[in-house]
Amino acid sequence: MSESHEHGITVTIKYGKGYEDTWAVFRGPSEVVRKQIIDYFGFECEPVTSLTLSELVVEATSIAHGTGNIAGLLGGRIVATEAPSDEDDPWAAASATPAPAAKEEPNGWILGEIAKQTSVADLQKVWAANQSFFADPTVMTAYKAKGRALKQVA
Repeated sequence: MSESHEHGITVTIKYGKGYEDTWAVFRGPSEVVRKQIIDYFGFECEPVTSLTLSELVVEATSIAHGTGNIAGLLGGRIVATEAPSDEDDPWAAASATPAPAAKEEPNGWILGEIAKQTSVADLQKVWAANQSFFADPTVMTAYKAKGRALKQVA
């Protein structure tokens, strides 16, 4: 969600659907808001420099939803610890050589949301609230398959 103000914009990123869920609000000129989002979510600057502010907000929202799902559905919590220095860290040498990156499912969150729906009406609400994900054929295929399965059960 974003709104325009005389001194910039406001971007609100929600961690869940409910009002009681966590919100992160960023205000200011576009470039200030961009920096705030990058800092808040801990993005590495290099991969996000080519994203528009809109694309950055979508990416941050995806992370927020995933974090909210982990906390809410699975009972997970964020554990902060002080990072050990390189001399105390037995893994520092191992991390000096980059491992091949695991392929992360970019639509994992929305596919999970589709899978957990128990009625066609709720499935349609997920579709209505998350339009940007449905341009991906994988997401649309999962949505249609879930809809067919729910209609058979009804």
